[in-house]
Amino acid sequence: MKKTPTEVKILVSAKKVFYQKGLKGARMQEIADDAGVNKAMLHYYFRSKEKLFDKVFEESVQSVTPVLMNVFLEDSDLNTKIAHLVEMLIDLFMNEPYLSNFIVNELSQNPEKLFLNVLDLEDGLIGKVIPLINQQLQVEIEKGNINSEIRSAELIVNIMSLCLFPIMSQTVLQKTLGIDDERMIRFMNKRKQTVTQFVLDAIKP
Repeated sequence: MKKTPTEVKILVSAKKVFYQKGLKGARMQEIADDAGVNKAMLHYYFRSKEKLFDKVFEESVQSVTPVLMNVFLEDSDLNTKIAHLVEMLIDLFMNEPYLSNFIVNELSQNPEKLFLNVLDLEDGLIGKVIPLINQQLQVEIEKGNINSEIRSAELIVNIMSLCLFPIMSQTVLQKTLGIDDERMIRFMNKRKQTVTQFVLDAIKP
């Protein structure tokens, strides 16, 4: 069902507040003020803060799945797909700087949400992406192009970790390395090549 303009405004504001403060720290009045509506309107569309949070969480986590899907559906070799995945993940989380922390923080407190919102969906990570990656890895293993011990879960975890950690710890990194925002962006763009090469070297037979 298509969202109304008011519903869209509420979700945009809710995302902003929840990303920064989480479920416990966010207030419905703060979200209503940011969206330019009264608090009763939030309850009309979402009934409670928990239901509004669940919607934001669901949309946020599921925003990562199409990135994986699009890359592994490409008509290209595995090396190219890994390079594209690294690039798209870094761009995604740089454009949404609070997204990675939000997902990790909430999943650490409510891991069941991952399964309810993403993993066990027919079109989600388990239903579509993992089998696709497994199939393509097997082809490369049979060709002798990659290590036979490599598994899809290991590959994805390694890529996600290498891409996300610098973004999640951006403030600490900038202070430690003494770099400003502009240099941090250049650093992350350079990491697209660094991470890609690191992963490709790691999966060689």
